[in-house]
Order: sequence, then C-alpha cells, then structure tokens
Amino acid sequence: MASNRSLLPEIGPDGLAREASVIAYTEKIIEEEQLQLKKYIEENYSKIRGVERELANLTMEMKLTAGPKKAALELLRKKIESSTERIHVAKQKEEQARKVWEAASKALQDEEAIKQKLCEDLNNLVQESSNSQFSRLEELKRRLEALNPARSSTMGN
Repeated sequence: MASNRSLLPEIGPDGLAREASVIAYTEKIIEEEQLQLKKYIEENYSKIRGVERELANLTMEMKLTAGPKKAALELLRKKIESSTERIHVAKQKEEQARKVWEAASKALQDEEAIKQKLCEDLNNLVQESSNSQFSRLEELKRRLEALNPARSSTMGN
C-alpha cells in the first residue's frame, strides 16, 4: 500500500493535484518568505510600539511641564509689557527734556541777541558821546582862540 500512495497525486489545500517536487519547493520558498515577512512585521511592530511608548512619555512630559512653561511664558510676556511701558515713559520724558532744552537754548540765543544789541547801543552811545565831547571841545577851542587871537598865531606856528 505504501507504494500505491506515492504514485497517487498529492492533493493540496486548494483541492488541486500538485507535482510533489516543484510544488514542495515552491511551497517551501513561500513558507520561508512568509516567515521572513512575519519576522519583519514583528520587528516593525516592536519598533512602532517603542516609538508609541516614546510618544506617550513625551506627551506625559509635555503635560507635566505645560503648566510651568505657560507660567514662565506669561511672566516673560508681562515683563516685556512692563519694559515696553517703561520705554514709552522714558521716551516721553526724553521728548519733554528735549523741548525744555530747546526752549532753554532759544532763551539763551534770545538773551545773547539782546546782550549784543545792548552792547551795540552802548557802543553807539559812547561813540556819540565821544563825538559830542569832541565837538564841544573843538567849539571851546575855537571860542578860546577867538578870545585870544595872539595866542592862536603862536600856537599855529
């Protein structure tokens, strides 16, 4: 009976008869490829699970640090706003100081112009006074000469 069994065609799981050596080799290759594919899938699943664990840990860390980070960001935002307000106040003070300086500078220029005008007026008065005194002196000299004509002739020589 054993010899009869080897002569009968082998029936595969699909119900079709198959040739033993070619089909067995092909099935062996297919089974090896399936094993490699299962192994590859298992390795990738383990890698995926590792990444999922890392993602879960990262998510947990983010949840744990979100509160302190949010508080730190809010503190920095408030400090920036405060600094902006101080800068605004300082700019206003600078503008006021600039206006005061400009006004003081203009007042100084005005006072210097007034002083210059007064000096010119004084100089003109002194010049007029000198001219007047010189004219009076010349007049007195002529009157003296008129009173003493003999003296003027000796003075002229």
